[in-house]
Amino acid sequence: MWRDPMEELRNIERRMNRLFAELLREKSIPLSEVREPPADLVDTGKEIKVSVELPGVKREDIKISATERELEISAEVRHEQEKREGNYVKRERSYRSFRRSFVLPAEVDPGKARATYRNGVLEITLPRLRQERKSIKVE
Repeated sequence: MWRDPMEELRNIERRMNRLFAELLREKSIPLSEVREPPADLVDTGKEIKVSVELPGVKREDIKISATERELEISAEVRHEQEKREGNYVKRERSYRSFRRSFVLPAEVDPGKARATYRNGVLEITLPRLRQERKSIKVE
């Protein structure tokens, strides 16, 4: 009996995703911590606005760098938990980091960029460089 190889691959992918999700639940790691954080990039014409969801990340753990055409955001989060019950000590440590880069749709002035972080959402505003249109004389 012939089977569609693509359907077989989709079945394997579904099974692996299910197993991976179960493993994460057992270790108490939310699936949202494993993926890249969601981001939105909007070009308003005067500026480029980028917002990134970083729940649970402290302000001082966020690093942002920018050039005229690229933006890079990174963060590292370390978490330690200790629970003592009688002679028993349970320690858990976790570490996660991410780095996300964006090629910007227009040249910006990184020296005038602003960033705010409220309620787990990082918002970055990058003013666009003025690009004056020049007429060219045909000779």
